[in-house]
Amino acid sequence: MERTVHTIVLLLGAAAVVAASMANAQIAPGELSSAHAKLEGIGNCTVCHALGKAISGDNCLGCHTELRSRIDARKGFHAGIRQKPCTECHKEHHGRNFQLLRVDTKTFDHTATGFVLEGKHQSVECQKCHVKEKIRATDVLKNAEMISRGTYLGLSRDCGTCHVDVHKGQLSAQCGQCHTNDAWKPPARFSHDRSKFRLSGKHLDVKCEGCHPGATEPGVPVRFAGLQFAACSSCHTDPHRGKFQKPCESCHATSGWQSAGQNFNHASTRFPLRGKHGQIECSRCHGKSEAAGRAIRGDRFSIVKFQVCSDCHRDPHAGQFANRKGGGACESCHNEQGWREGMTKSFNHATTRFPLRGKHATMGCERCHLVAPARGGGMPKLDITRFQHCADCHADTHAGQFAGRTDKGACETCHTESGFAGSTYSAAMHEGTRFPLVGGHRAVPCGRCHTLTPVEGKTIRQFRWTSQASCETCHRDVHGGQFSRSAAAKCADCHAPGGWTEVRYAHDKNRFPLTGKHGRVACAQCHRTGAKVPVREWEFAGRTTKCSDCHSSSQGGSL
Repeated sequence: MERTVHTIVLLLGAAAVVAASMANAQIAPGELSSAHAKLEGIGNCTVCHALGKAISGDNCLGCHTELRSRIDARKGFHAGIRQKPCTECHKEHHGRNFQLLRVDTKTFDHTATGFVLEGKHQSVECQKCHVKEKIRATDVLKNAEMISRGTYLGLSRDCGTCHVDVHKGQLSAQCGQCHTNDAWKPPARFSHDRSKFRLSGKHLDVKCEGCHPGATEPGVPVRFAGLQFAACSSCHTDPHRGKFQKPCESCHATSGWQSAGQNFNHASTRFPLRGKHGQIECSRCHGKSEAAGRAIRGDRFSIVKFQVCSDCHRDPHAGQFANRKGGGACESCHNEQGWREGMTKSFNHATTRFPLRGKHATMGCERCHLVAPARGGGMPKLDITRFQHCADCHADTHAGQFAGRTDKGACETCHTESGFAGSTYSAAMHEGTRFPLVGGHRAVPCGRCHTLTPVEGKTIRQFRWTSQASCETCHRDVHGGQFSRSAAAKCADCHAPGGWTEVRYAHDKNRFPLTGKHGRVACAQCHRTGAKVPVREWEFAGRTTKCSDCHSSSQGGSL
């Protein structure tokens, strides 16, 4: 009996324990996470839960004051989702090791935080930035427990939070004024126009380190502040070594050291620059010397001899004009507009033994004054001795056809200086030749008879023939050889130079003298073989003299 009672007591005790455990399970569905472990127990439920209601967000923000202040200020990620309940993202009662904060880094939209990831920031891993060492917010720094567990709050948007200031405080802390998120170099947003020294001309081509020297020792930054630039001498050495007291910009411009002429007025010197002199480089006259281990352009500015051209220019004519009046001074023929241009404008060829007329006046000088070797280089040959006859310069295009004339074939007999084409030889002058122009020959253009003909490998215009006795020399026989039986038969026996149709044939000298009405019959009546037969096909030779061959008995009567 005693054993039975003891057993019942044990069973009742066990039932009581089970009942208590079931009741606790209905109130607390599971352990809280380690972050909320201090709130474990039935007595703390109302810290988070409102009686008869779901968890209140106000209760959560009562503890998480850092979030409340940001939500109230409409800043940060939670401010954008302030209408959502906290439990939608943060689940509890899943045990001590359950992570209340879960972020899918592949799908999370960082734009919602108010800090858009751009450029290189897009490829940076989250933990590179979200570390406790980079927290700058005062309220978060005060919450050591939250920092120890890990938080995404409290980071600053300033570049200096993550990046070292390589300029060491020389420039503004607002890195975005010069740099972008795409790359640190080059500073794409930087404009030197916003600085105290605006870049222009050649300065635009200089690399940054040319003026802003890089670090020569570890920890020494590139210099951006404290640079001297008020005068050119701050960066450039004086190539004139103190010969001029005026500032560099009085002669030079940033477009280039050699562009001194843009500002310097050479007219203020004893040698104003005119014509071609204004286009040559300064060093052509002012020389170049070695100074301080490098070439210095324009070192000689005090030039003593410059009064005459020969002080700078050598005589390309090798003294051909030395005996001329004035000693052959260059300026008597040339001027500063150019060696060639000046010569054609100022030199008067009429003062020479060969005045230029006609086509000669339009030719280039070098056509006559050929370049000949002198002083190791080419020079124009101006002292020409032979120029009295055309043949001295021009080749005989007629290949000696007129050499037998009394004037030895002088060109000027037929041509003038106005041009070779267009002869002055007239029909009246032709009367003195072996073939005077008579009748229709006077109207024939010269080129119809004087054609281009190959002679000894050259094509020349023919002016001489061995004989002009026969018309066949120029004209073909339109009668097809009907009159060739007689060696004495010539075109002139029937035709006159006045025209081919002007026939002067005497019919009474042949076998059939024209008498009576025959003398009034047109030639075509007897010599044409058809109604529309051309003259060249008329029959003259072998014609019959019988009456019956032309007249039939039916015609009756007499002629």
